[in-house]
Amino acid sequence: MNIYLYKAIDPNGKLFRGLIKAQNEALAIDNLIAKNFYVVSLSSIPKIFLPLLTFFSPKIKNIELIEFTKNLSIMLKAGIPLTTALSDISENITKEKLKRIISDLKELVEKGVSFSQAISYHSEVFPQIFQYLIKIGEETGRLDKSLDDLAEHFQKIEDLKTAIKRALIYPVFATVASFGAMGFWIIYVLPKIVSAMRDMGIKIPFITNLLVEIGVILQKYFYLIPVIVFALIVVFKIFKRNEKFQWAISYLSFNLPIFKQIFYTRAVALFCEQMRILFSAGIPIDNALDMTAEVINNELMKKAIKNAKEKILTGNPISDSLKEEKIFPSLLIRLVHVGETSGRLEEQLNFLNNHYTAYLREYSARLGKVIEPIMIGVIGAFFAIVLVSLLSPLYELISKLGRG
Repeated sequence: MNIYLYKAIDPNGKLFRGLIKAQNEALAIDNLIAKNFYVVSLSSIPKIFLPLLTFFSPKIKNIELIEFTKNLSIMLKAGIPLTTALSDISENITKEKLKRIISDLKELVEKGVSFSQAISYHSEVFPQIFQYLIKIGEETGRLDKSLDDLAEHFQKIEDLKTAIKRALIYPVFATVASFGAMGFWIIYVLPKIVSAMRDMGIKIPFITNLLVEIGVILQKYFYLIPVIVFALIVVFKIFKRNEKFQWAISYLSFNLPIFKQIFYTRAVALFCEQMRILFSAGIPIDNALDMTAEVINNELMKKAIKNAKEKILTGNPISDSLKEEKIFPSLLIRLVHVGETSGRLEEQLNFLNNHYTAYLREYSARLGKVIEPIMIGVIGAFFAIVLVSLLSPLYELISKLGRG
């Protein structure tokens, strides 16, 4: 997805400037023309600046899409026209970006653009699966059902995200608290103790002097810490677009002790849920696998899905094709095989998604018990080093005084 800076004139002759996301320049112009804009100029934003734009631009959360989708479905079931429903929903939304997008959808539909086409003009907010299911709903005359399916799908994705956050929150909190305690000790407590010992003429060991110097540096340049953290985040986002860096991160996420279960299970659950909703919509297997690969945020599994797709297109069963890739768990292979044989693959994928999401919740509850002794050990080792380095010269001093 590219971002373009545009200058355009509306039917009233008013000049507008802004940013638009599109796959290419031609689609960006088509999107602006569909909104009755006359394009004066269009220029691509260099890709190096895209992470910064993404970082600072307001984001539409999954929970907001769920609310919008559910509300629209309810109003359509009540017989309210689509444009009226969009107008009413827009009036009750406080978030400016989403409000503007829904108002734009309403205007496009009023001009004769199909709802699915209008949705496609805002692909930065509505993922491809949203566009597919809306189009199917229009073709079948069951737009409300498609919206219900989308709400259920996004709710499952949100449940998966919640399980991931719950699994990671304790390790992150424990790490920050531990390093915070050690930092406080190094910056404020240790220098005072060392100063008192120096006044007594006690020789301070090298390791203690080193810790004191680290504390002085931290105290002097403390304001740089948030700047460094921010810079690291920006650099990470820039490097994230590099293919080799993506592969390295993907490999680490599937192989890091303790955390590999979180990232691997998330990827498997997301695969099952994405394939379920696409199968339920009647999307062909090759398109379904392509769209699922785009959603999976891991290059190892992405490659496995694309390899499996090639085998399936040559006539191999889905379960056998997935089994050959070695990355998918045996439970998934067995149940996909059962689903293929019985013609109830969608149900099996739904069960698998629920199973792996529940496993993530259970694992997050156990993770705290695993991390806690590790962090206690790290803090204990740190304070043991500090105390030994402080007490050993005191012991020598007391011994000399005793002999004197």
